[in-house]
Amino acid sequence: MWALLSSNEPDGSDIRKFESLGTRSFASEMAIGTAIDFHNGIGSARKFERLHYLQRYWTDQARQMPGVEIHTPKDPKYSGAIALVSVQGMKPAEVDSALFTKAKIHTVGIVWENISGVRITPNVYTSIKDLDRLLNTLDSVAQEARKKAKS
Repeated sequence: MWALLSSNEPDGSDIRKFESLGTRSFASEMAIGTAIDFHNGIGSARKFERLHYLQRYWTDQARQMPGVEIHTPKDPKYSGAIALVSVQGMKPAEVDSALFTKAKIHTVGIVWENISGVRITPNVYTSIKDLDRLLNTLDSVAQEARKKAKS
């Protein structure tokens, strides 16, 4: 097995060849303790509930928008914070690009096997105002796609 990053003897037999970390962000390493304290302060259960609440907040409204399809199940047993959305008549990359261009909303367009859509991933600090901006922009993008399809 080769070391992830080059060491003095990448093909040597000494296990220390895997200790070479290269250039890394010391700020990230120094923040790990604070991040763990933050997580422990919130608690896993509250974090889980917050993430489900945020996902349901925007997906429940988006499900009502003409031309918008949510591919994530409503049942919280089968979903979490992440949801997959598509806009009729648009490729995922087009939706991804439109959300970023119109409202600086960063998403991930996915086309892989039978999955085709844009992944929306709020975090515990995502505000309702942020999600409202997502909903307004998504509705605008879907309206434009419908107009384009009619012409």
